[in-house]
Amino acid sequence: MNEAVSSNGNPPLAHELFEARRRSHPDRPAVLWGERALGYEELGRDADRLAHALRLAGVTGQPVGVFFGRGFSIAVAVLGVLKAGCAYVPLDPAYPDERLAAMVRGSGARVLLTEKALLDRIPLEDGTRALLLEDALSAVEEDAPAPAIGPDTLAYVIHTSGSSGVPKGVAMPHGPLANLIEWQCAHSACGTGDRTLQFSALSFDVSFQEMFSTWASGGTLVVADDLTRRSWQALIDLLNSASVRRMFLPFVALQSIAAHAGSVGVWPASLREVVTAGEQLQVTPAVRDLFRHLDGAVLVNQYGPSETHVVTSLELRGDPDAWPDQPSIGRPIANVEAYVLDERLRPRQPGTPGELCIGGPVLAQGYLGMPEATAARFRTVPGLAGGGRIYRTGDLVEVRPDGTLRFLGRLDDQVKIRGHRVETGEVEAHLRTLPEIADAAVVVREGPGGVKQLVAFCVPARGAEVVASAVRRSLSVRLPDHMIPSSVRPLPALPLTSSGKVDRRTLARGL
Repeated sequence: MNEAVSSNGNPPLAHELFEARRRSHPDRPAVLWGERALGYEELGRDADRLAHALRLAGVTGQPVGVFFGRGFSIAVAVLGVLKAGCAYVPLDPAYPDERLAAMVRGSGARVLLTEKALLDRIPLEDGTRALLLEDALSAVEEDAPAPAIGPDTLAYVIHTSGSSGVPKGVAMPHGPLANLIEWQCAHSACGTGDRTLQFSALSFDVSFQEMFSTWASGGTLVVADDLTRRSWQALIDLLNSASVRRMFLPFVALQSIAAHAGSVGVWPASLREVVTAGEQLQVTPAVRDLFRHLDGAVLVNQYGPSETHVVTSLELRGDPDAWPDQPSIGRPIANVEAYVLDERLRPRQPGTPGELCIGGPVLAQGYLGMPEATAARFRTVPGLAGGGRIYRTGDLVEVRPDGTLRFLGRLDDQVKIRGHRVETGEVEAHLRTLPEIADAAVVVREGPGGVKQLVAFCVPARGAEVVASAVRRSLSVRLPDHMIPSSVRPLPALPLTSSGKVDRRTLARGL
C-alpha cells in the first residue's frame, strides 16, 4: 500500500493502487483466464488505450455502460473507464433486454462499451452508441487531456432493486472505495502476490472488491467462467489447480461448495481466506467441516449495502467447532460511523434493537437521477459526526455486550436472494402489469438447505387463469433470474390484516 501516493492526502484511488503495482511488478500476472495470463503491464497498457479512446470520444466524467461476458475484457474495461475519469455501469448480458434498457436510461450513459460477439444484444437507446473494445484498443493515439480524478469523482453506478418497478442506480464515488481497499489490504489474511477467485458478477459490488484488493496487493485475479461458476466440482477444481488463496462469495454459494466438498471428500486446500457477504452468514455443519480441512483458513463475515459497500466485518479464526451458528456482522471498518437509531432517528441504548444507519466518508452520492429516493434514504441528522449525513439501511440490529453488531432482519420488504438485494415490491409491481393478474404479493421463504426463495401469490383478473409457468416466462423477459419467484400460487384474494394491509406473515406461513 505504501507504493502508491495520492496527491491530495486521501487514500490512493483504486487505479492508482494498480499503477503502483504495475510499476513495481510489470510482468507479474494480473488476471488469469483459462490457460492465459494477462500481466500488469499488458493490462495497464490496454486500459490506457481504452481511457484515451474514451477521452477522445468526449465522455470524460460521464457514465459508460460496460457490457461483456466473463474474461479479460471486463478487467480492461473497468480499469480503462476509471482511468478516463468516467463511471462504469455494469450491464449483465444475462439480464433481460427490458431491464438493461431501463438501466441505460436511468444512468444516462451515452456510450456503451462492448465486444463484437455481443453487439446484437447491446441495449442501445436514443442518443446512445456502442464502442467496441477491440476498436478502442487498435485506434491511433492522439492528444487528449487527462482528467482530474479525485475522491468525489464517480467510480461506478450499480443498480439495485426498486420498489416502484424501476431499478435504482447507486452512484458511488472513488473516496469510499479507496477507504475500503486500504482497509481490506491492511486486514487481509492473504499477502503480496496471492491469488483471488473472481466469482462475482460485475453487477454485484463485491466484484470491485475482488478486483482492486487483489491488484492493490500485487496479486492475481483468477476468473471463473460461467460453466465453472455453476458447477461446485469445477469450482473446487479451479481453486486447487490455480492455487487460489482467497475467495469472496455469498453464504448460499459457500454452503453449496462446503456440502459438495464434504460429499466427495475433495477440499479446496489452497484457500486461506474466505470472505462472505450479501446475505446472513450461518455456520452450518458443512461449513465447519470445510474449515477443518483448510489448515487455519479464516472466515470473514462482511456486511454492507450497495449504498456504502462494506461497512462492518467479523473474522472467525481457530477451531470451527467454537464458532457461533449465526455470527454477528462485527464492528465498523475504518472511518465508518455506525448508529443504531429508532424510528425518529434517535440513538438506541446498547442491547435495544434499532435501525442501522451509516455515516462517515463511506456513503454513495445517492441514487442517480432519483432525488426523491435519495432524500428518503440519505438523511442529515444534526449532532452526528461527519456532518450528520447518514444512510438508512433499513436493517434491524442491536449492539451486543462485546460491542459487535447483531443482525436481526429487515425493517421493510427487501430480502437477499443468492446474494442479490431484492425489493419484493418491485417483483409485485411487474406481476401486476400482467393482464391475467389483478393483484399480487411476494414473500420470502426458506427452501431446502435454508436457501431463501421468492414465492408469489397472485389474484387472477376477471375471467383469467394464473398459470405458474406462463407467469414465470413473462417475468423472465423483464427481470433477472434471482428476481423470478420459484413458486407462483393463485389465490381468490390476498389475506389482509385488521388495518387493511396485506397479511404477509400469513402468506409466509403458507396460509
